[in-house]
Amino acid sequence: MAMLPVKDGPVAFVERQLEMLSVRDRRLLVGLVVAVTLVFIGGYWTLLNGLLNDKASRVREAKSALQVVRSLEAEYQQAAALFRAQEARLTESSKRPVTAWVEELATRHGLQEHLKAVDAGQSEVVGDLAQTRYKVQLRRAAQEPLYRFLHELETSDVPASVEEATFKVAYVKKEKFMDLTLELLVLSLAGG
Repeated sequence: MAMLPVKDGPVAFVERQLEMLSVRDRRLLVGLVVAVTLVFIGGYWTLLNGLLNDKASRVREAKSALQVVRSLEAEYQQAAALFRAQEARLTESSKRPVTAWVEELATRHGLQEHLKAVDAGQSEVVGDLAQTRYKVQLRRAAQEPLYRFLHELETSDVPASVEEATFKVAYVKKEKFMDLTLELLVLSLAGG
């Protein structure tokens, strides 16, 4: 009788151990190995799925942030264009003296002989803007041209606003005349 050679190594050891197990124990071992493999695969799949969902969530957040940035960029571009337009408007209106502008309006509405004074008051610099107050006085002017003068003064391209207006009504031979004193606030570029 010849003896079979004995194998050495880990594989041989496992084979010898499996041969010593009963059929029932082998089935249990196979079931255990399958169960552990399935648990491992399921755990690994869950981990990978979680990582994938996390990455997808980050991508969605990044896309959302990108949309916000693009929206803000569009708003910024609009604001920058408006700023440049307003700056050009200020530059253009700063070239003409306010007194000349008021006199031109008065002449346009037939109030040149009623314009008594256009006096510059205090000036205040806020950032790049200079705010100058002017006092405009019109005496014994007809009501309708005076209202047209005020309307054009408020709606013109010159960055000026009426801060205060004082009207006094006088009647001469049943004809209504008005005295008007205006406090204007005119904006201009501080350097201009």
